[in-house]
Amino acid sequence: MKRRKSSNTSAPAFFCLILAAVLLLTGKAGGDELLKDILSNLAQNDRFVRAALALETGEYTENVENKSSETVIEVSDTEQPEQPAQTPEQTTEKQPVNPDEIPKADTVTFSNQSGYEFNLQSMLDNPKRVIADSDEPLVLIYHTHATEAYTPSGSDTYTASGEQRTLDTNQNMVRVGEELCKVLESRGIKTIHLTDLNDYPSYNGSYGESLRNVQAALKKYPSVKMTIDIHRDAILNADGTPKKLSTDINGKTAAQMMLVMGTDASGLAFDDWEEHLGYAVTLQRELDAAYPNLMRSINLRKQRFNLHLTPASMLLEVGTSGNTLQEAIYSIQLFGDTLATYMLAPK
Repeated sequence: MKRRKSSNTSAPAFFCLILAAVLLLTGKAGGDELLKDILSNLAQNDRFVRAALALETGEYTENVENKSSETVIEVSDTEQPEQPAQTPEQTTEKQPVNPDEIPKADTVTFSNQSGYEFNLQSMLDNPKRVIADSDEPLVLIYHTHATEAYTPSGSDTYTASGEQRTLDTNQNMVRVGEELCKVLESRGIKTIHLTDLNDYPSYNGSYGESLRNVQAALKKYPSVKMTIDIHRDAILNADGTPKKLSTDINGKTAAQMMLVMGTDASGLAFDDWEEHLGYAVTLQRELDAAYPNLMRSINLRKQRFNLHLTPASMLLEVGTSGNTLQEAIYSIQLFGDTLATYMLAPK
């Protein structure tokens, strides 16, 4: 039985809808100049902008100017402590997953912020996989917040376009997506990579931008069964410095990752969110078994995050702003190898 908690977005969202209807009637009545003046004033009104943004994200913020645009999540005492960074000379080659040698994890843990309940045991008992039943593209990778970047390290430096953000696609989330594409393509899985900077020049509205771009791509490539929106998280230490989440795998430092899954609790249509969640549970279980401590708990949220577009859509946070790009690349390679082995089953 699903249970929904009350949302604080309904009042501002309702206000936006009513105002939009009034403006539409004004335009139809011939008041074009008046309509332009009203829209100009509203665009400069923070309260209206926050209310309009609530329609997209499902959350209403009281102070946009003082609120970081990053997702800041408190880390529990059970999270894996960070490991010291290693130089390339200290690293070893990653070992591919061998499914015959890896036992299944007993369960999957959650950070449930949705207000809903669901049957986890049923999801564990009935794993969901994407069947590779054609030679057409199967996976689509994109980036709602493409300009997110990591802590500069070694040769991985960049010109910042904001706080730990850059337009350099060799240093931001586009690079991480490209590395995942390489792994999947090497396993014979055709993958589409959208490199649009959906959060530039404006962060607000980035989910609307990525929605339009992904919908257009799915129309062009109807064979796609899985979309992956790749981000990086932002967590702060008590002193305000970026926190790094990492773990040691095969003698090499990997950035910890987190699957973020959506629901319809914000009011946006997403009736089959539990079915979609089943794919994430299957993948998380295999990742936990193959690489313990690589994955943080699945974060189940009220927002939809465009995850309604295909049955196996997921949002993946690869490390945090405290990690380095190389740590993120290593993690996404492990992720891609496991994804190809367990999730993308041949016909």
